[in-house]
Amino acid sequence: MVTYVRPVSTRRDPDETRVRILDALARLILRDGLSGVGINALAREAGADKVLIYRYFGDLDGTYRAFAERSDFWYRADALLAGIDPARMTLADAIKLSFRRHAAEIRKRPVTLAVLATEPANRTALVVALEEIRERRAGEIGAWLAARYKFPSGVDVDAIGALLAAALNYLAARSRKIRVFSGVKIKSDEDWERLLKAVDCLIDGVLKEE
Repeated sequence: MVTYVRPVSTRRDPDETRVRILDALARLILRDGLSGVGINALAREAGADKVLIYRYFGDLDGTYRAFAERSDFWYRADALLAGIDPARMTLADAIKLSFRRHAAEIRKRPVTLAVLATEPANRTALVVALEEIRERRAGEIGAWLAARYKFPSGVDVDAIGALLAAALNYLAARSRKIRVFSGVKIKSDEDWERLLKAVDCLIDGVLKEE
């Protein structure tokens, strides 16, 4: 009697392959920098035929866009705003909490920091895709706050937020390889608590309740 044994399928799950390609993209950015990302390099890193990259993402730019959408590159607005209640929290306290969460989220994302460190001088399609996601989510957070709080007259909350976010992004990106900026340590959690207390003071100063 001959027993039929079903052959084991070697076909990979499409979702698993997509994740594998996007994970490979993250590794390339960290190891080789933005300039090291290309369709052939990505296929080799992922252990996948480049035809699959075209099939699942359309092209390399489509791969960048899919990567940018992942929450492990940039946090989602609802995660940053979770628990902020205008009935119990002042505008100043809401903004202080959002900046603390922002700093915590980007500091734990090495790929994000690598992109932030090079994006002004490296305007690749990948950088632009990641930047668009970041800008969109920042806009969502600003719109959420504006719809629930009354911003004080004469205070440009959006511009102040942009300045503070830029400072935190720069310091977080710098801290990957450099431990100090202008005499202030920026590497450890204790260093960042000092920086965020300074941000708290700035926000309290410009958003004083009348």
